[in-house]
Amino acid sequence: MESAEDLQARTRDPIPGTDARLGQEGRGLGARFAHWAFSAPLRPKILLSLLLLGIVALLDTVTGNELSFSIFYLAPVSYAGASISRRAGLVVAILSSATWGYLEVTTGSFSVAWIPYWNAGVRLGFFVLVNELIEGLRRSHATQRALARQDSLTGIANARVFHEHSERAIATSRRTRRPLTVAYVDLDRFKQVNDALGHSEGDRLLRTVAGVLSDHVRSTDVVARLGGDEFGVLMPDTDSASARTSLERIADALAREVGTQWPVGATIGAVTFVEPPPSVDVALREADALMYRGKAEGRGRIVQAPWPGPTDRADEPSGGPTTATVA
Repeated sequence: MESAEDLQARTRDPIPGTDARLGQEGRGLGARFAHWAFSAPLRPKILLSLLLLGIVALLDTVTGNELSFSIFYLAPVSYAGASISRRAGLVVAILSSATWGYLEVTTGSFSVAWIPYWNAGVRLGFFVLVNELIEGLRRSHATQRALARQDSLTGIANARVFHEHSERAIATSRRTRRPLTVAYVDLDRFKQVNDALGHSEGDRLLRTVAGVLSDHVRSTDVVARLGGDEFGVLMPDTDSASARTSLERIADALAREVGTQWPVGATIGAVTFVEPPPSVDVALREADALMYRGKAEGRGRIVQAPWPGPTDRADEPSGGPTTATVA
């Protein structure tokens, strides 16, 4: 026999889990609408801003002077300023203040004729202030997002960005069946520079290396600092021959612009993926293994191999590497 507690629970939720499911679906719809509202093209954003203003003005008209709608006029102002631009927020702020003032003049009475105009000016100042605060938050958020994707020392992309671009390049390679190359660049004797000349000089060396790498790759390539004195170079749609040409150009530039200022060299391990690798981690592991092979063979060289190679094994880097000594 069903207890009173069970009956009460069933009455509240005739189908078990319905309330929770509907709540989750509601939150999902709200999140999708918010995402669309802030990522939509310019014209829908403008129309939505004006629609919000129209809805607030309509409700303000229907409810009369007894109910205050001041806070609701912030909705179109805030949305336009946050999703479009500071100028759009200012325009909507002026429209909101003018709309509110017009409704106040046409539906109310004042002891002095200039009072509604004063009120409109005060509201406009308030709306403009809120719009400026939103612009400051928007710029701060954009700055934080940029810093989160940038290496703080060198100014180039960080490991997170390198992984993101590599994932997209691998997905494109799967779709187009075109090769891609991943290179791992490690400085030789960098610790000696730090120990002998100090960390500030080591930092200057790293910034110089980052600049040299960025200046000698294509616009479609990605250069990132992966950590310490290690850099990654992603070359989408690049076969072995093209990668070799690019890597030799990079090595010559490093020898010319870095090796003449500091007693360091560079060892480069590069893998050209004829077939897309299973993951970014696999791609980096293969390139890293070739780089360490170059270190073991005497440093200051490029070690390159295709993947999959003729002797690939799960615990070894790609077979058939070619080695070139960097001058």
